[in-house]
Amino acid sequence: MRTTSLKIIVLLFFPLLGCQNEETADTIVKKSINYYFPSGLDNKKISFDFRDKSYSVERYTDKYIYTRSFQDTLGYVSDKLINSSNFSRQIDEKSIDVTEEWANKYTSSVNSVLYFFQIPFVLSDPAAKKTLVGETDFNGKPYWAIEITFSEEQGGEDYDDQYIYWISKEEYSVDYFAYNYTVDGGGVRFREAINQRRIDNLLFQDYINYKVEIGTPLRSIPELFQQGKLKELSKIINENIAVSQL
Repeated sequence: MRTTSLKIIVLLFFPLLGCQNEETADTIVKKSINYYFPSGLDNKKISFDFRDKSYSVERYTDKYIYTRSFQDTLGYVSDKLINSSNFSRQIDEKSIDVTEEWANKYTSSVNSVLYFFQIPFVLSDPAAKKTLVGETDFNGKPYWAIEITFSEEQGGEDYDDQYIYWISKEEYSVDYFAYNYTVDGGGVRFREAINQRRIDNLLFQDYINYKVEIGTPLRSIPELFQQGKLKELSKIINENIAVSQL
């Protein structure tokens, strides 16, 4: 009788273990963030150069600050964006007025560069709705496919964009992602991660950016990529990355 009872307990216990260990979109993303940024990003400043401009992100527990600076015909331009909404511009250290229309354009431009630079950390944003939509192999290596959509209330003007991130089952690295967008006539893009390197124990990577025909379902892009049917559009190379403690 005692043996029978023990068997029942064991049979009941192990299914519970299986449920606890099952991966979800949230757990996969959290493990990916930890793989890239094991010490977190709070109270850190990260600066880098992208093409002809310099960028930085400062993260605190209650806010984050994005900056962009570059030399223009008007002088040395410095843009600052607080919590992705409060934009200001200086030229040669003097504040200038910016119309709402141009402030929105500058905000979108700065946000775009910094968003992709901080993948996968930005996937923890409350506006990002994560769904595990399947599994995919890239050249025999297994990946989870995580779909990201955004709530209208907190998702900004691009809340209707859709993303799929392919996260490695082995390292939890984001080696590929695809997205569609509607601004500027819309489009579909696919990115392949390259040049992974750790700086102060934080992992950063660059990308090859591929153009995809508008209307292509994001889930079908891995097959097109592996068949060599995507056209390289550009390379996203971030240089002179530096990390400092605030």
